[in-house]
Amino acid sequence: MMNLYLRNNTFYYRKSIPKTLKFYFNNKSLYIRTLKTSSKRLANKYVTILNKKFETIIGVYKMGLDIELVNQLVEEFHNTQLEITERDLRNTPNPEDTLFALGLEDMIKQYQINYQKGVYEKEEIDLIVSKLPNKPLEEDLSEIGKILLESKINHLKAIYTNINNGYYNKALKTIHKPQAKAIESKEVKTISMLKEDFIKYQSRLDNWSKDNTQLADRTFNMLELYFNNKPIHEIKLNDLMDFRDTMQEIPTKLTTYKEFENKSLDYILENSEDYDNLTNSTINKYINKANQFLKWAYQEDYLHKKDFIIPKFPNDTKSRLPYANEEIQAIKELVSKDENIEINFITLVATYQGMRLKEITQLRKEDIITINNISCISINTNEDKTTKTIKSIRTIPIHPKLIELGFLDFVKSKENNLFNINNKDFSSYYRKNYKNLINPSKTFYSLRHSFIDALKQSDQNIEHIQAFVGHSHNAKTTFGYGSPLNTKLLKGLLEHINY
Repeated sequence: MMNLYLRNNTFYYRKSIPKTLKFYFNNKSLYIRTLKTSSKRLANKYVTILNKKFETIIGVYKMGLDIELVNQLVEEFHNTQLEITERDLRNTPNPEDTLFALGLEDMIKQYQINYQKGVYEKEEIDLIVSKLPNKPLEEDLSEIGKILLESKINHLKAIYTNINNGYYNKALKTIHKPQAKAIESKEVKTISMLKEDFIKYQSRLDNWSKDNTQLADRTFNMLELYFNNKPIHEIKLNDLMDFRDTMQEIPTKLTTYKEFENKSLDYILENSEDYDNLTNSTINKYINKANQFLKWAYQEDYLHKKDFIIPKFPNDTKSRLPYANEEIQAIKELVSKDENIEINFITLVATYQGMRLKEITQLRKEDIITINNISCISINTNEDKTTKTIKSIRTIPIHPKLIELGFLDFVKSKENNLFNINNKDFSSYYRKNYKNLINPSKTFYSLRHSFIDALKQSDQNIEHIQAFVGHSHNAKTTFGYGSPLNTKLLKGLLEHINY
């Protein structure tokens, strides 16, 4: 058997791990274990059992592709495109004579040929994948492409029929639907306004225990924190996906910290990095309750969509785990393709400097300084800037790779603030365009943890590491952070950040 080999008269099992499953095997490319036997017959039996287990794991992972969710996302995507196209046709005199209309039949035929050949549009696939809770297997991407293309063909056929029937030459009729009136009459309702009614109804229906009621309260705390006073009928699937991802950055036992009492979501996200965050298992409990609420809201005509659900995370994974080296390479590749230069450098500074997001977004041009011919970043509280603690105030050398990538030229191009994006908007952008494409179970903060982990793995002095990242747990640790001596000392750490 190809998975079996003999060493020192003992048989071992060896199995290559698919890239998509490495996360579940401590990011290893190869799984090896001793079978503790010298009998080839017995070893072959063990190999058969282990191979079946691997097949089961792959099967379970494949089941993670929620086809229902994919269909929902595709429908939402193409409905938006349909609305835009139909609006343009309706606002155009003689829409049947437009280039779009004249070429529509040929366009549909070409898409049908592509469908038969399995030729799908990568950009559209990537857009859907970015909104999924798990990164699909390679073979699943074709299925997503197939669903997308089939939906597009159907939408274009509908437009073609409407053009031939003169639909876009007619004024739209106002249709009054009883259900629409019911929804409209309740459209001002917010989540907090509906909380009491839902809990009263659901607790009676399911005979909730005290623990269940407390879980519902905590779930609504999360929902209210994120959605605030947003009318429930305005909530979209993308909002729910972002709400789910945001929970990965919320500290566990949030209400026990005075620092976060009566604070906004923005404040909590900006200052939560050094706390243990919610586990996926806990988040999934909140998601279950939130989905119950969404189902009830639909039944009561507060929502338009029946299957408006939040997908869950895989259980028992931590979002503050460091990125594996290959994941960092994938992030760098995405950065190189992203045309938003500010997003690029926020991500690269976090990667090569191990800085907190808030420390990066607060940077001003004058914070980039030179000490003893070494380019440095000054993290300070000048003007209206803030830091996590007094230990967070520091001056750190800039990684040569960051300079090579044009960071100093980027700084020269600025007048005052280096970045004009707030933490919340950046976090949302990162989740949608990076996180969900690389590893949905890890967050932007994982870049800082990767930096720290790389230094620890190379056996660097823990006090030096803490001085660099501004995260000292030792009250006796004292550094003159801005002195030339310590700038040179800290610069040596960067030699071990070589991804």
